[in-house]
Amino acid sequence: MKRFFTILFLTALIQGLSYSQTIFSNGTGGGDWNNTGTWLGGNVPGISNDVVIAGTDSVQATTGAVCNNLTVLSSGKLATGIDSIGVAGTLELEADAYIFNQTSSPELPGTNFILDPVSNVVHSGSGTIGGENNFEYGNLILRRSSGTTAAADLVINGNLILENSAVGNGFRLVNVDGGTRTGTVYGDVIINTGLFVCVDVGTPDAVGIWNIEGDVYVNTSNSRMGPFSSAGANGLAVFNIAGDLIVNGGRIQVSSSSTHSTGTAMYNIGGDLIMNEGSEVRTNHDGTFAFNFVGAGVQTVRLRGTDDFSVGNDANPIVFYDTIKAGSSVIFDLDTLEWRTLSLRGGNFVVEGSLEMQGISKITGKQIFTLIPGATLKIGSPEGISDSLSSGNIQNDSTRVYSTEAYYEYKGAEQSLGDGLPDTVNGFAVNNASGIILDRNLLVNESLGIISGNLDLNGNIVTLGENGLLNESSGNTVTGSSGMITITKNIGTPGAVNIGGLGAVLTAGSDLGNTTVERYHSAANGSGNSGILRRYNIIPGQNNSALNATLRLYYDESELNGLNESGFQLYKSADGTDNSWTLIGGTVNSAENYVELTGVTDFSFWTIGDIGSTLPVEKDEDYIPSEYALHQNYPNPFNPSTAIKYALPSESDVKIEIFDLLGRKLAEILNEKQSAGVYSINFDASEFSSGIYLYRLTANGTILSKKMILLR
Repeated sequence: MKRFFTILFLTALIQGLSYSQTIFSNGTGGGDWNNTGTWLGGNVPGISNDVVIAGTDSVQATTGAVCNNLTVLSSGKLATGIDSIGVAGTLELEADAYIFNQTSSPELPGTNFILDPVSNVVHSGSGTIGGENNFEYGNLILRRSSGTTAAADLVINGNLILENSAVGNGFRLVNVDGGTRTGTVYGDVIINTGLFVCVDVGTPDAVGIWNIEGDVYVNTSNSRMGPFSSAGANGLAVFNIAGDLIVNGGRIQVSSSSTHSTGTAMYNIGGDLIMNEGSEVRTNHDGTFAFNFVGAGVQTVRLRGTDDFSVGNDANPIVFYDTIKAGSSVIFDLDTLEWRTLSLRGGNFVVEGSLEMQGISKITGKQIFTLIPGATLKIGSPEGISDSLSSGNIQNDSTRVYSTEAYYEYKGAEQSLGDGLPDTVNGFAVNNASGIILDRNLLVNESLGIISGNLDLNGNIVTLGENGLLNESSGNTVTGSSGMITITKNIGTPGAVNIGGLGAVLTAGSDLGNTTVERYHSAANGSGNSGILRRYNIIPGQNNSALNATLRLYYDESELNGLNESGFQLYKSADGTDNSWTLIGGTVNSAENYVELTGVTDFSFWTIGDIGSTLPVEKDEDYIPSEYALHQNYPNPFNPSTAIKYALPSESDVKIEIFDLLGRKLAEILNEKQSAGVYSINFDASEFSSGIYLYRLTANGTILSKKMILLR
């Protein structure tokens, strides 16, 4: 279109022709509509003429200005006076073209409108905006000296800019009569001076909804934004903002009058909420007010300056509802400020998606804080999660609800858990270079993540649910000289199954059933040597003999314990005690940090050691224990034979007998004098039926007994 009119314009200039239908502005700056010098050819347009205003020209329409169709080319300008120009047909504005409407009419001149999304309509005269046929704009700019109301459901394809003469001059969708009105802005809303409002003086059935696809800027101390704007405002007022809400010294409010409104007001934000130095929040309101975070990406709430995001007081009984919707991920970066409600009626702060509280950011006040099942809370405070104390990131005076089916991540420095973390959670993550020290047992049903830093068990037990999974990163692992992490899962006949991600990969041709894996992080010891800082106890629920299985054990570089990876081999023990380890063998893959062994007959305690610093006691009789001991038989359950290990601190008359659960003696497998040392004897139960049996050691007056299980 622009090129077409430009060609016509140049042709007219070159040939000096005068067209009876289309009249062009002079191309030398324009002028007054009724001045013959304003127009190429010297003819003032009439009702039968189409008019084209060049991009170089600015034309001012005075009384009596008429035409058929009117086109303003890119960068061209048309300004109406007190009386509007009469356009019988179509008004077209190209990109960057302007029309300045100073008339008392709310509508633009014309019966049809073609307004480029980046064309500009500047309203400075009318008390209302738009009408039945004139409801769609490119950029809409308001420069009013009083309030302005939408006369239709507005569609603004570009930006909406408020540059009114005073802070109290508002632009509202609904005023007085109630009803429902919506406004849609596909660009940004920029408030330099004035008040951007949904409902002014509305009845209880009034509904005003602004849908904004871009960002909103509340730019100066003379700029305001609020769902309601004056005394007695009522109904429903909603801002749906897909982008950011950025307050640069302006004010976010609910109502602005000393006579409080009672309607329902909310901001639904899809982007960031940024309040910079000098910005304010004011809420003269007796109804409900909500900030809802509804974005699909990461949203940041950043407060800077001296004012908290503070809502209500005892004399201002607002109910403050906030929600982080499912699928939304919000970061609160409040510095020393607080997000709080002071009204006695309180309300709720509900997290359905993900909330990250950075550093010392705080949520305070009288709301109930609720982290629902499936939601995520990321904690930055050194004090962790508090159940009721004035410490940590969440400090609401009211109830704090932390779901056992939620996900928790510690993302700060030098952090403790706090008393608010449930003992059972769906997910738990360490993302703290200083690590986390557990102070209680923990059941994690789904995900245990070690992202940064270590999780020190500190003597506690972390139990993974059947579908639980441990995710560690290099150099960031579960640690602890005592305690364990464990999982029980039905793995059937496993084909390279890493149960719960604990690092013990099992392959077997037999159904192992409900298999328990226990992982410990202290070194196995034997012959004065030590293994790596990881060992396992693998307990199949069934079929734990003649397996011909494959076992792969992973390790982390931080667990080497000074050993040489090139010499890594697998060691096995019946009960995991010191000086009970037998070298079995295996092949090390130091590039991928694992040792693998085939031909495994059964599972029990396993670890990784260095063949150059072997763990086993090569001759048990050379080791003198300090007390009598009877170890758990291995394997257990067994079929049909098992080994019974025992220790003697001095020369003794030794007897080992087998009993049923009724105490009846079934067999005597040893009765002789033995010197001090560690011994093992095999028991063959081929003639026994499945069941639980007792085995008893009698030595120099000491009697010790344990149970064993025979499974046929």
